[in-house]
Amino acid sequence: MRINLDRLKQLFNEMSKVGATQEGGITRPTLSQQDKEARDLLVSWMKEMQLNVRFDDIGNIYGRREGRNPEAKPIVIGSHLDSIINGGKFDGVLGIICGLEVLETLKENGIIMDRAIEVVNFTNEEGVYFEPLMAGSGLISGDYELSEIYKQQDGEGINFLDELKAIGYLGSEKNRLKEAEAFIEVHIEQGPILDKEKLSIGIVEGIIGFTWLEVTVIGEAENSGPTPMPYRKDALSTSAKMISAIQNSAQEISEYGITTVGKITAEPGVVNTIPGKVTFTVDIRAEELQKQDAGVNLIKNRLKRIAFEEGLEISINEINSMEPIQFHPELINNLIDSADELNYQSKKMISGAGHIASFMNNFCPTAMIFVPSIDGNSHSPKERTDWADIEKATNLLLKSVMKLDKDGINYKCVKAHTNLTYKI
Repeated sequence: MRINLDRLKQLFNEMSKVGATQEGGITRPTLSQQDKEARDLLVSWMKEMQLNVRFDDIGNIYGRREGRNPEAKPIVIGSHLDSIINGGKFDGVLGIICGLEVLETLKENGIIMDRAIEVVNFTNEEGVYFEPLMAGSGLISGDYELSEIYKQQDGEGINFLDELKAIGYLGSEKNRLKEAEAFIEVHIEQGPILDKEKLSIGIVEGIIGFTWLEVTVIGEAENSGPTPMPYRKDALSTSAKMISAIQNSAQEISEYGITTVGKITAEPGVVNTIPGKVTFTVDIRAEELQKQDAGVNLIKNRLKRIAFEEGLEISINEINSMEPIQFHPELINNLIDSADELNYQSKKMISGAGHIASFMNNFCPTAMIFVPSIDGNSHSPKERTDWADIEKATNLLLKSVMKLDKDGINYKCVKAHTNLTYKI
């Protein structure tokens, strides 16, 4: 039994028209008119497929195909329809459309499973207009409070609750997902690994953790002309040494270690004045908590040493962090076995970005399937994935769901990660 790629393409192409940009991308921020149109289209598909459709009090949309056993926990498939400004066509939406195609394939083959299957569009994954990002999945997992989400405002001062009402997707708390046997998210890799290694399938073992630092370096702002080089306390040149040390620390942290300085400001910002103050951010990522913490300490110590050697002051503040996430080993093995049975070569991977699955991992056994991002492009109109790879991923999803229906998960999911220092 195989999925129908032409049918999947048809849904994808139709959804890609909603929020389409001249550059070939998608603009579909949460609770925008484009988001409403995408939601309306999804609901129309679900109803045509004779799914039971509902939406909850944060606007998550559920399409449910009932199983024979009403007492059994459902298998949940999902992702998100919302996008960044001028983002890619594949990000998020692929996980929903692959799920719908699995349901259609089961239906046309006359297969009724013991467990219900639910396909879910989670609200506000991207967080473009409203914080927090991944609000819909974070509410389900218990990591966010709905009252705080409702109060969040966009740039025009309109709050989340009012916009949710305006687009017609304020549902009921009773419609929230209450339990699940497992959650699987199909997603583009958003990086170059699978494409470079010519592989179609990535089986994601977990999501890399991160710590964000804000570093302030204090020197002395002086007129550049009269101040000789040996007598300067240049906050910017010292920061440059620090940034080089940060970049060189990545591979010492771990195999998957990543360090990024993404934002920097220098004051007073005058062409003929030595910078007296520099502030920059540091993003430190690792796949294990011990390595993440060790990496943070390594970088803090190196920055302090450089500041001491240069005779400058430094302050370092942690502004955000999330512990690494490890997905459910039994569900990962399910995907590996399913790929082997389909004769699909796969690669176990760690995701470098957060996803819906980040929070669903706190709610139920969770795993992800990655497909290649051509040239590693994502969050841009250049985002592309080969249809042959999408077909394989959807067949793998189908196989995995059928295994789950038969075997289930033998032990409970343990709440393992989040502990966000960033709060709404």
